[in-house]
Amino acid sequence: TKEKSQGHLFRSVLKCIPYLIEEVGRSDKITEIIPQHGISIDPGVREEAVQVLNRILRYLPQRRFAVIKGMANFIIRLPDEFPLLIQTSLGRLVEIMRFWRACLSDERLEHDSDIQNMRGVIPGNETICRPPPYNPQTGEAVEFRASEMDAVGLIFLSSVDIQIRHTALELLRCVRALRNDIRDFSVNARSDFRLRMEAEPIFVIDVLEENEA
Repeated sequence: TKEKSQGHLFRSVLKCIPYLIEEVGRSDKITEIIPQHGISIDPGVREEAVQVLNRILRYLPQRRFAVIKGMANFIIRLPDEFPLLIQTSLGRLVEIMRFWRACLSDERLEHDSDIQNMRGVIPGNETICRPPPYNPQTGEAVEFRASEMDAVGLIFLSSVDIQIRHTALELLRCVRALRNDIRDFSVNARSDFRLRMEAEPIFVIDVLEENEA
């Protein structure tokens, strides 16, 4: 049918991002549009939309915050009359942030492996470490504004739906964990890895945990 053909064509286009259509992945517009297709009635489109966001996270590190910000903006615009969509999308935002953490973990392992491979032995059995080759992406500051993501979690923490509240709480935990991972990576893994973000934040989850103590 015509609808199936259109769905197949759209999935094929999504598969090209960011491999063949890299510039699209660099656009704020695409990170705002793709989350909408994550709730498509076509399961193939839904799955491919999620994979597009994951690929941008993996292969375009400088666009990572744009991905989660686009997802957050989409969730905030969802009507309260659709709590299941809100919960599902919030859960997807948490998964995206966890994937960012996984990417950082992989990059740190890769960095450590590169350091080991670049070690050489000089006379006297002393070890030297040669600097890594220049990577143009490393000159770009990594953006992460924890306060913006905390605000999203706080909004839905006041929901009347208990499942949404639970997911919002998990989001707040993930914001803190991701921010700490980015900070640790910038301090310990790469001397050329710069972090662009606000002053040391006060996490909402810290306040909640202190009040529970």
